[in-house]
Amino acid sequence: MSKFFKKFIILGIAILLSLPSYSIISRKILQVKRTGDIPIIDGLLNDKAWQIATVASNFVQVDPYNGAPASQKSEIKFIYDNEAIYIGAMLYDTAPDSIMSELSKRDELGVSDNFGIHIDPFNDAKTTYGFFVNPAGVQLDTKIPQNGHDDKNWDAVWDSRVRMVDNGWVIEIRIPYAALRFPKKNIQLWGINFFREIKRYREKDSWNFVDKGISGTTTQAGQAKGISNIAPPLRLSAVPYVSGYIENNSDIVGWGKSYGYGMDVKFGINESFTLDVTLIPDFSQVQSDDKIVNLSPFETFYQERRPFFTEGTELFNRRDRIFYSRRVGSTPINSSNVTDEYEDEQILSNPDATQLINASKISGKTKSGLGLGIFNAMTSNTYADVIDDNGNKQRVLTQPFSNYNMVVVDQSLKNNSYVTFYNTNVYRGNKEYMANVSGTEVRFVDKNNFYAVTAQFNLSQKYYPDEDNEFGHSYRLSIGKISGKFKYNYSQSGMSDTYDHNDLGYLRNNNIINHRLSFDYNEFRPFWKVMNMYNQISFEYASLYKPNEYSSFEINTMTRSTLRSFTSIGLRTQFEPVGETDHFEPRVDGWIYKKPAKYYFNVWISPDYRKNFTTDIRFEYTGTTESGRNSLKLNLSPRVRLSDQFNIKLTSELKYDNNSYGYVYDSLNVTDEQVIIFGQRDVQTVTNTLESSYIFNNKSSLSLRLRHYWIKAGYKNYYNLQKDGSLNQNDFIDDNDFNVNAFNIDMVYTWNFAPGSELLLVYKNAIYADMDNSVKNYFSNLRNTFDSPMTNSFSIKILYYLDYLKLKKKPKRG
Repeated sequence: MSKFFKKFIILGIAILLSLPSYSIISRKILQVKRTGDIPIIDGLLNDKAWQIATVASNFVQVDPYNGAPASQKSEIKFIYDNEAIYIGAMLYDTAPDSIMSELSKRDELGVSDNFGIHIDPFNDAKTTYGFFVNPAGVQLDTKIPQNGHDDKNWDAVWDSRVRMVDNGWVIEIRIPYAALRFPKKNIQLWGINFFREIKRYREKDSWNFVDKGISGTTTQAGQAKGISNIAPPLRLSAVPYVSGYIENNSDIVGWGKSYGYGMDVKFGINESFTLDVTLIPDFSQVQSDDKIVNLSPFETFYQERRPFFTEGTELFNRRDRIFYSRRVGSTPINSSNVTDEYEDEQILSNPDATQLINASKISGKTKSGLGLGIFNAMTSNTYADVIDDNGNKQRVLTQPFSNYNMVVVDQSLKNNSYVTFYNTNVYRGNKEYMANVSGTEVRFVDKNNFYAVTAQFNLSQKYYPDEDNEFGHSYRLSIGKISGKFKYNYSQSGMSDTYDHNDLGYLRNNNIINHRLSFDYNEFRPFWKVMNMYNQISFEYASLYKPNEYSSFEINTMTRSTLRSFTSIGLRTQFEPVGETDHFEPRVDGWIYKKPAKYYFNVWISPDYRKNFTTDIRFEYTGTTESGRNSLKLNLSPRVRLSDQFNIKLTSELKYDNNSYGYVYDSLNVTDEQVIIFGQRDVQTVTNTLESSYIFNNKSSLSLRLRHYWIKAGYKNYYNLQKDGSLNQNDFIDDNDFNVNAFNIDMVYTWNFAPGSELLLVYKNAIYADMDNSVKNYFSNLRNTFDSPMTNSFSIKILYYLDYLKLKKKPKRG
């Protein structure tokens, strides 16, 4: 593999060097001027400071007519002083009464016009900061890593004011230097772009042209010159919190009470690097997980929602999920052993999560483009409490004190290329194994951002106290054309049968080699009745890494378009013409299950969200060459905007799996032969999710999320799995039918009573219950669910932002 790896890299670089040259979009330059007169942020551009500013205008459409002049005039001014930058925007509109202005929660601009700025202080498109405001004054801030998705979990403290005027609307923005990271040098050169969205036209405009045919938005920014002799300020802030929590569980009489306190601290080590620390965190206000019944052989993936672990983690979030922060504070590794070893005794408690003591991360980048990220977290000893028939209590250690660590070093290269090294480590004391994963990723892009080669290699290591150590490896290679109407890509990835990064990452399965070849053809400009169109066809072939045996072959297609009515439609298909050899569903190494050839299609329609009432529709169907074995799913998502402050959305999903086959259990018979039982079953799943929010103003809101999940399965026949992957029906008798309900309510009142500070009032209700299988009516089942044991909780949390610089400047009383 190493020889192939070297040849692939050499071939890829050679191809890049021999590629034809393409013209690249020019970069506008905005001359920024220093002001000695600090403007008042009041939504009026009448301050003396604005008179010296150079005007940025002549915006160009990103959508719908990519490259056409903007339909409305915009004039932007940019000035700075020793403490902050200031943006003043006059957004002209020929029909000011038609400006769409919806109140929404912070970081959600809603169905409204908006204006924003992208700032790239290192001018390398590696980390860009975005600051946006809508006409209702709602703020959105985001951090955009290279080739990554907007991180809206990143929050900064900045100021903005909006004012509606006769010929449009006006915005003033103040962004303190403490909200940015920039190099320490006398003359600054920043990447910059301004964006405006005119919602009634579904129009998006930018100051520097963003060609949709070229990969990346941040790589197509203009430049801000003239910023000089500014010093990165001391960045030191703290957000202490206090919280109270009461809970009532139906199985326990009375209400349990608790309180907590802790603090998040942010310290700028220097102009490039920042230390973030959370001490004794409280995540009880985080949205509840959407629990499901998992019938697959793979672990359920749950989204991370805890604020500290979602903000500023772009360096740690690798493509293959080598870092999965849900591992920190997850289920103790030996908690399941308690149930098995102490089945004859009473288990008083067996926590399903370890207690997080603290977590910290250091991240940043030098002016030479060297990025560094260090993450560390600690969890305390976790015990289960057990009592025997004689009343003797025992504490059983289910996970010792544990330390989780990740280090990332990322060097930016020319042309949006980079080389990255990273390492994860989990240590749980001398009696448990230590897990370590080391890896590297490189990406080379040609100077015009049209072609790219990417390679990645990981090595996993497990060091056991009393057993042989275990090592494994994975790799990924990719080369292709990344820009233009026509794009293509070939990739190969593989994981050895001993590779495992699950201790601090998420890995669905290992022991696989996958080849993928894809072709894309896109139309970015309107034609006929279509505004834009995206098309792709791909071919995938998968086999085991060891032994090298066939797994699957797929042909996938995807097309999606936005019509001139701004209704979006899409179709996705998948064909497996020769069936699949499933090496994982049997749950026993060396066994396979042969699945028949199948076909799948997914069609969806999404309407224009500017309307007060809309409904998204999605229909999926999977058929096979076996009669009666199929699956269908219907998803309806109506939403209504009752006003600019109040909206409701309902998502209803119904799924039927008819005559599906799956693992039931395995054992050894009397002659020590492996026996694996499969079942034929009909599975029905109904999920209803109601989401609603009422926005009082741009500082406070009330949101409600209610979810009911119902899954019901009936087994019809049982089979013995054969070594060749086929099934033989047997006379096995067992009751594996189930009827499971999960019901959750999350209601949250949020008040941002001061910059960076908030009050949270949270009510939660949770039910997870096995029900009577005979109940077939949905509403009868729902009534029975409400009669099941439930947990109700109320909590309050107050966070207050403290900035050292502001405290230092605060005048003394007396």
